[in-house]
Amino acid sequence: MTKLLVFQSDFGLVDGAVAAMYGVALGVDTDIKVYDLTHNIPPFNIWEASYRLIQTVPYWPEGSVFVSVVDPGVGSSRKSVVAKTKQGQYIVSPDNGTLTHIKRLIGIEEVREIDEAKCRRENSENSYTFHGRDVYAYTGAQLASGKLSFEDVGNLLSVERIVEFDDIPATLEDGVIKGSIDILDVRFGSLWTNISRTMFEELHIQPRDLVELSIYNGSIRIYQNRVTYGNTFADVNVGEIICYVNSMDHMAIAINQGNFAKAYNVGTQQPWRIEFRKVQ
Repeated sequence: MTKLLVFQSDFGLVDGAVAAMYGVALGVDTDIKVYDLTHNIPPFNIWEASYRLIQTVPYWPEGSVFVSVVDPGVGSSRKSVVAKTKQGQYIVSPDNGTLTHIKRLIGIEEVREIDEAKCRRENSENSYTFHGRDVYAYTGAQLASGKLSFEDVGNLLSVERIVEFDDIPATLEDGVIKGSIDILDVRFGSLWTNISRTMFEELHIQPRDLVELSIYNGSIRIYQNRVTYGNTFADVNVGEIICYVNSMDHMAIAINQGNFAKAYNVGTQQPWRIEFRKVQ
């Protein structure tokens, strides 16, 4: 194994929860290299946990182990699993939708249910609300250290039956692309959509061309204007709006050196919708 272990959670860093997970991991093997993806997932936001994984996992070496703990159903009947991606990374998480984007965009080779009889921190069997420390960090560290093989995690589960969010695909019809706002570029307020660059290119719009942009909250149109399609933020003046291809190879909307989400009070997922059409 690579001995690389990466943590993600909605715990924040204002108390000792994350440090406790670090301690459990290093208690398994002090040679493990522990990193943080983020601990600022909004509380209970499983969708964002799923998205941040696909934003990150593909760039880590084969054998890297990720532990994702956004788990509003902790202690309930939801399953605890380890998934092996088709690129060879491992993800330890609840089976609650966290694996949605990984499954759809890079693929999952196998998934196993964690056998807590052997994959749990010693003397923690009466703890029901901190599986991130007692089960996930411990199992992740065992995997990362090579002390536990993937095959010994537990029984195989059907990849097809893991919990996923509903798929609402982007569409192109009569010269109009309709899609959703998947997530925000949190620090800068850009809107990241589920509309791929390849679909957008079917509108035959060139850099510096104008594209008609409409944003809806349900049936209410929040924003409509013609904006510049650019390669970089420098293609528009400071304070102007740009349509661009983000780091996920999907279409995004931003204000150059501003915050689009705050400026127009835009949210993500349903009922938010976004449309592009070529300016005639």
